[in-house]
Amino acid sequence: MRKARADRFLDSVDTGVSRAFRSLASMILGDGALSAREKALIALACSVAIRCEDCTRRHMEQARALGATREEMIEAAAVASLIRMGSGLNTAAVILEEMDDAAANQR
Repeated sequence: MRKARADRFLDSVDTGVSRAFRSLASMILGDGALSAREKALIALACSVAIRCEDCTRRHMEQARALGATREEMIEAAAVASLIRMGSGLNTAAVILEEMDDAAANQR
């Protein structure tokens, strides 16, 4: 499997920067108030929402390694997709607002 783009990029930057990024990721994604497994599902959902295929693959593998089931991953992705769709509707609503404002200003 080809190395993820982010890893290839991090390998090319200053070692301290690379190490700091990976350390931060490890600290954030490790067990805490939420389990590492729950965080992996959240990361997977976020990856779907931001439409990052490399991220989706990586976080899917991490979630699977931490015991997440196929059904849990699909459900997390469905929630993310719903939120993404909702943000599209909110953005689309700008059209109505702008048209309504323009109509009100013409009166």
